[in-house]
Amino acid sequence: MELIQGEGRIYGARYYTAEPVWSWAPGWYNQYWNDIVTWCVEEYGPTPTDVVTPGAKWYANNAKFWFREKNDLAYFILRWGK
Repeated sequence: MELIQGEGRIYGARYYTAEPVWSWAPGWYNQYWNDIVTWCVEEYGPTPTDVVTPGAKWYANNAKFWFREKNDLAYFILRWGK
């Protein structure tokens, strides 16, 4: 899948982002998103789901995946990017 890379800040801390570019089909988005989140939890550990916590290793928020470390973003891209 195509991923749009970027950067953002959460409580002043830099995060590296990957935004999937979805091909829309009924039900496709939710299942694929859940598969990616499950993989992230297995690889990076759990993340806050209801509140943004300063310093968390990663987040899934605003249709993007946010990573504190650039190496974690690189690993994500190797797994999910095309």
